[in-house]
Amino acid sequence: MFDGIDIVVLPVADTGPLRELYVDLMGFEVVEDGPVRDADVRARLWDLPLPPAESVLLGKPGSRGGWIRLVGVPGLPAPDPAGVPDRPGAYALDFYLRDPAAAEEALEGRGWTFVAGPVDYLLPGTDHPVRERMLDQTRSGLRHAFVQYREGRTRCVLGERPEEDVSEVNAVVFATGDLPGARAFVTDVLGGRVYFSGRFDGPAVERLLGLPAGAGFDAAIARGPASRNARLEFIEHIAPAAPRPPHSYPRVVAGCAVDDLDALAARLAGGGHGRSTGIVETADGPRLGLRSTYGAGFEFWRR
Repeated sequence: MFDGIDIVVLPVADTGPLRELYVDLMGFEVVEDGPVRDADVRARLWDLPLPPAESVLLGKPGSRGGWIRLVGVPGLPAPDPAGVPDRPGAYALDFYLRDPAAAEEALEGRGWTFVAGPVDYLLPGTDHPVRERMLDQTRSGLRHAFVQYREGRTRCVLGERPEEDVSEVNAVVFATGDLPGARAFVTDVLGGRVYFSGRFDGPAVERLLGLPAGAGFDAAIARGPASRNARLEFIEHIAPAAPRPPHSYPRVVAGCAVDDLDALAARLAGGGHGRSTGIVETADGPRLGLRSTYGAGFEFWRR
């Protein structure tokens, strides 16, 4: 059973700039650093066009999920800009920040840019206030949502470690052209729980993402029974103003431990939810890769 995303795999041609971003500026710690074992097998699991060479695992000690694995793939094509969510695929990672203004100033001082200024809005269907700003993470073609941490209202490592200023990854956002199918996949195949379903729109959301007036999208956010981070979020992609080619490789692979890998493999074997590798053996034990039809890439292993 799915119970959150344990490790967020980010394939890039050069891990250096993202190591600087996540370690130097966002306070992640290097847990492991070295060559990729079983490179050809990992390329198959992660659906990469070239074998990976380097792996840098970054974590927030005390967190329960939401770690980042930077995967160096020499020769990997440069990613297209994320832009607005107008095609299927990985779109954003979400983080909570204790002092967003200070963190954003430090990031801008190191050359990182934001889509627009911060916005404030209420989480749809609630009276929960959200302060959010979008970083343009160009190295892997993603947006990063920086959300104001609110004591007692938002679950993450910041509640356990007062010395931390930035959380673990608290959500991975995939755009999809089949939101009903993605919801059914989460509940019926992964055994997750969709705890939020609603529409994001209005002037604040338009400014946040650089959307045209009147644009918005429906979203579904899922956790497992233990409600731990990081969450899995699907958003309905917006029809593009002009056709955009699909991503040539997964920008994000969501790594998830599950209770019964064999049962999951059986549910995916028919191909109705995407292209599965089936269970393959690696130096770290059995793994299963999935390039889903919902814009999301996954790697699963036994809990």
